Amino acid sequence: MATLKETLTSKFRHKAFWAITLTLFMVAYNVSVMPAIMSPLARDLNASVGSIQGILVVFSLTTASFAPTTENLCGFYGRTRVFGIGLILYGIGIALTSLSPTIGILAISFSLLTGLAATPLISTPWAIAESMYGGEAEEQTTLVLVLASVLGSLSGGILGGFIAYHLGWRWAFAPSVSVLIFIFRLQRSLPNQIIPSPQPIDWFGGLLSFLGLSSIFVGIGLAGEFGWWAPKREFAIGNMIIPPFAISIVPTLVAVGVILLGFFGFWQRRQAQRVGASLFRVGLLRRRGFVFGMFAAMVHTLIVTGVQFNLFQFVPLALSLNPFRTALAIMPYNLTMPIVLVAVVKYLSLGSRIAPKYIVCSGIALLAVGIGVLYSSLHPQISPLELMPGLIIMGIGSGLFLSYISVLTFSSASVVDKPQCPGIYNPIQNLGSSLGRGILGTALIFFTSQSIVDRVLQKLGKTLSTVQRLEVISKLQETLQTFSQAEIGTVLANKVPPSVYPSLQSINLNAATLGIRNSLLIALMLTIVCFILTTGLPKYPSCRSS
Repeated sequence: MATLKETLTSKFRHKAFWAITLTLFMVAYNVSVMPAIMSPLARDLNASVGSIQGILVVFSLTTASFAPTTENLCGFYGRTRVFGIGLILYGIGIALTSLSPTIGILAISFSLLTGLAATPLISTPWAIAESMYGGEAEEQTTLVLVLASVLGSLSGGILGGFIAYHLGWRWAFAPSVSVLIFIFRLQRSLPNQIIPSPQPIDWFGGLLSFLGLSSIFVGIGLAGEFGWWAPKREFAIGNMIIPPFAISIVPTLVAVGVILLGFFGFWQRRQAQRVGASLFRVGLLRRRGFVFGMFAAMVHTLIVTGVQFNLFQFVPLALSLNPFRTALAIMPYNLTMPIVLVAVVKYLSLGSRIAPKYIVCSGIALLAVGIGVLYSSLHPQISPLELMPGLIIMGIGSGLFLSYISVLTFSSASVVDKPQCPGIYNPIQNLGSSLGRGILGTALIFFTSQSIVDRVLQKLGKTLSTVQRLEVISKLQETLQTFSQAEIGTVLANKVPPSVYPSLQSINLNAATLGIRNSLLIALMLTIVCFILTTGLPKYPSCRSS
């Protein structure tokens, strides 16, 4: 049995290995750099935290929605050609993002153009690793690819925050551009393992999947502004109010998305029976281990993305830190996770004595413990040192969870279905990322707004009816999500009575602390859901032939 050092040394000689590893590093860097540069970006473009959060949600929407069609295009034109086009579009998107003069152009360039281009860049590395390596080497390569994504996220937060603080947020994208140029030089070494098929492209199936996922993602993205169920305000196109009854647009869009995805599943089954063009084999979703592993990974992504996003909003307020120092305060989680991953990769033989399933389950249990420790440590005068224990435990848990979750999930698929795994697995992870920012981010804003309103009323010695109180909370939520930092200060100064204004900073800090603690309680409940899902995984990776 080859050691990890021998295996990786042989891989390092292959340019293709570096190409796929650096690609995942680059994409992860650019996604994680956005929260790190949020404050200077919002100030420079006169934007709000909510608008930047929306940009990240739409990025995930675009990437996930186009994934099935991308796999279809790879089968028709060849994966390497689609990957090369994706690199070109990605480079243009990142360049336009760094040069954006307004938040609207930033949204189009990053969310739409870069999100679209990122789809083949995310799926291709996993597909090529599957074709180039087998057995233990494949498992080790999978862990290295996960590690590349983690290191990309770590670099985006720390390096991106450092550059944004010293040179400006536009320069924070420069490292990824340098990596992109290097990948261009290596892409010729990628094997075009998918032979172009004469089978026509399933454009109708692609349209159904795109509209279905888009409807769900847009609905989630609008939850903070329009409400999850009870409408905070009406959604109208022209003079037509949608929906024409007293619920929010959010459940309507989600329901439409689910219906469209149901039609998509029916269409795929019909195409498979007729041997027609189809995006992927629906039979893959009948594999219990694959489905459980896919959704367990999605919930984990939801938790860690949402918690980190909220920390990037809370820490600068509580500790008065710039983006770089904020990233350093949150770094214990991002640093511990890759260390644990490297340890698991190095001592991969542990898998023969400890079932990988148990490692994954213990990882999510430790993540829950870390969230609990972080919850207990939060208070208005918190220091970076007090954040460290909870973040370290969370990092250990995530490292253990990520070390085997994709290996166990993909091994549940048959040999025929396995190439389709990334086309389903990766979009679901993007969905988890969007849900994390949507659910936990919205929870932070809601509980913070609620606390601010209640504390101001208490300070004034006044009470409001339930309806009036909810209206005020809703308006404050909208203000926090749609106004820039300077505008929020002006609005509060004009709305709050002079007797309360001297205490406003303390009120805001205590409210933000309560908001993030409540969001952590939601994250803690989600770890229970994730743990239950991991019980459906196989104990060891299995090789199926049918």
